[in-house]
Amino acid sequence: MTEKEITITPIKALEIMRELSRQCIPFSVKYLSHNETEKKSEGFKTENDISLEKGYRRNQSKKHDVLVSFSRIRSGERRQFYYPLLIQLNDIKVRP
Repeated sequence: MTEKEITITPIKALEIMRELSRQCIPFSVKYLSHNETEKKSEGFKTENDISLEKGYRRNQSKKHDVLVSFSRIRSGERRQFYYPLLIQLNDIKVRP
């Protein structure tokens, strides 16, 4: 008998990431990169030891509801990804 693979939705993953960040617990994500401006992708990206940051407000960006802002804990560098393109949170698969 094989174990059933655990999967969560991107929205559930976002809830978990918010809670981990509130508790100052770093986490890892894997997502498909997408550059809207240049209309290109650099494939799958993995970010380790990150924490969520406040993102854009509604009046700052039309993409405020799909972009996730995070910082790399070691360097403090801020980055973003499109949460619908998230495919893994720690060892948990993310599927729509």
